[in-house]
Amino acid sequence: MIIHKTIKFRLTVWYLVVIAILLVVFGTYANILLRRNLYRNLDRSLQARASELQRDIKIEGDRVVFDQKADEFVLIYDADGALWKRLGPNTDFSNIGEAVQQALFGIDTFVTAETKEGPDVRLVAVPLNVNSQSRVALVVGRLPNDILNMLAAFRMAILNSVILLLVLAGAGGWFLAGRTLKPVERIAEIARGIGESDLSRRIDVETDDELGRLASTLNGMIARLEEAFVKQRQFVADASHELRTPLAVIQAESSLVLEKPRDPEQYRRSLELVSQEVDYMSEIVGKLLILARSDAGSEQLSVQDIDLTALLAELGQDLEALAQERGLALTLDPMEPLTVKGDRVLHLRPVLSGGQGPHQRRGRHGAGVVHRDVRRQDARRDDRGRKPRRRRHDFPRSPAPGRPAEEGSDHRPA
Repeated sequence: MIIHKTIKFRLTVWYLVVIAILLVVFGTYANILLRRNLYRNLDRSLQARASELQRDIKIEGDRVVFDQKADEFVLIYDADGALWKRLGPNTDFSNIGEAVQQALFGIDTFVTAETKEGPDVRLVAVPLNVNSQSRVALVVGRLPNDILNMLAAFRMAILNSVILLLVLAGAGGWFLAGRTLKPVERIAEIARGIGESDLSRRIDVETDDELGRLASTLNGMIARLEEAFVKQRQFVADASHELRTPLAVIQAESSLVLEKPRDPEQYRRSLELVSQEVDYMSEIVGKLLILARSDAGSEQLSVQDIDLTALLAELGQDLEALAQERGLALTLDPMEPLTVKGDRVLHLRPVLSGGQGPHQRRGRHGAGVVHRDVRRQDARRDDRGRKPRRRRHDFPRSPAPGRPAEEGSDHRPA
């Protein structure tokens, strides 16, 4: 089995992808939030330092008086926006002109200035009042090295955490996917063991979740398949049973005709009988197709009123050849007119023929008489006022080859 094509592998991969996306989103948001807070704290410290310098720096004429040592960047711009005094490290900034102009108008402005020597510097530009009529701009800046180092360490920690969490999530996802899909493997194993010869097995339904519903659905499908196979075997048995009688008649008639030379009239009668049986076989094949469609629910049987007297007379002609071959005399007792409902070919004719087939020809030859009769019986009440039992039919079948007729049978020796 190829692992990357299994559902367990795909579920684990999708689980890892979702976890990775969530971790990346969380790490990015946390980095942005941390960076914003760190720079906000830096701006507050720059604002506090600028307030201290506004109190400590004195301007006397054209001279700036500042007795302390400045560790950060301190720049003083005159009213025209030109650099007047530099305190602290000697560094040029390229994009602070707008911030200086804002400070000259009395607005505090924060800016990240670019330098030619190294990293960017965080600056704040504030106004510095010389007297009531003049104002200069004070710019204070610091390198955000501590912030950059902290952000780098945070990103590295996030990356390591993501890798570790993905490894743990992958292992856990693989284990959970295996546990979740284990019932599916058990269902597949049981389904593989169910074959055409053993459709009685079913999958055990232990839960009411999706897998339980899947097992119930498969059990229903197996039950329908079992029913279909039973119908198929029954259809084959029905076909064999229905076709053996006309085949036996054709074989018996052919044997009788071929025993000795006969006149043309007897040959004609034999051929007519064979032709009649062939037509009957064609009708049976058509009816069997209807039966198959009826079992499938696509077609109904043809149930109609049938005259049993006429049907028995027709069957007597068919069975006469079989009776003559066995040395029997076939007689039909007088019957009163009787009409029943049913399918003429698939129901009534097989019942009235008594299951005659090729095995009757292999029985013992001898003289005898076979009687068939049909009696009317009240289907609602008998002579004692009781409902009679329902039976498949009241016509006894012929005894098996080589066996004598049972007591009560209407097969009587001559």
